[in-house]
Amino acid sequence: MAEIAIEYASGKRLRSEAETARRLIDAYLGDRPDVDGVTLSPSTESVFCVSVEGDRIWCTNPREWIDSMEAVTAARSRLSELS
Repeated sequence: MAEIAIEYASGKRLRSEAETARRLIDAYLGDRPDVDGVTLSPSTESVFCVSVEGDRIWCTNPREWIDSMEAVTAARSRLSELS
């Protein structure tokens, strides 16, 4: 089963963005049998990234608006490659 991880630069705004991304990924992909779970982890780097099985598949500039649906699309695409 695939583990999806959201890594975000430490900070209150980005934590909120990461939680939103996690909820969306759970809503769109959580019922898939190939998804083990979605985790959040703060980073010392200035990043906002989504990883599947340890590979960063989608990153964005954390100083700009974060489109969580892009993260969902990237995760869905990567999961289809793993199937």
